[in-house]
Amino acid sequence: MAGRMIPDEIRYYDAKRHWTARIAPHLEDERLNAVLVRDFNLYTFGTWRKPFKRGMLPLEFESCDWHLEHRGPIPRFWRYVKHGACHALVNFNLRLAELAEPRREWRIITSEAHSTVWDGGSTLFDLNFLAFGVHPAEAFRLATEGGRILKPGRERRVYLYPHYSQNYTFV
Repeated sequence: MAGRMIPDEIRYYDAKRHWTARIAPHLEDERLNAVLVRDFNLYTFGTWRKPFKRGMLPLEFESCDWHLEHRGPIPRFWRYVKHGACHALVNFNLRLAELAEPRREWRIITSEAHSTVWDGGSTLFDLNFLAFGVHPAEAFRLATEGGRILKPGRERRVYLYPHYSQNYTFV
């Protein structure tokens, strides 16, 4: 996918604005939670040998200081953010985007550097990079450079992450 053009006016789905009406009603969805537990457990158990179970939140495993300078109330979507875990959270983001905006053809774009969810137009559904303040054009570039675009609705395969004591790279 080298040289893929970044869509004009690329932006993030406004999770903060749409949280109450379009996102929160789906947070108890059985399939959504099964995807979160299945994939994020591969991250937590692999990295720290700690299981991730239903009812837990990715924020509970945060080990980076990206949020410390934030002033005011913490946005509710931050509970589903974990630094360094975009590949383990991308299928959850895909399912949540499909539930929140079912008329769009959401698909995963993924590379070794980043995984995100894209509607095929000008919107990314990426709770991690939205929270971190990464420009959406940079998220798109990182996910497409040397990466691939999956068919709409298709999940990315997630593998057991290596233990934190190992040096690793993964796709």
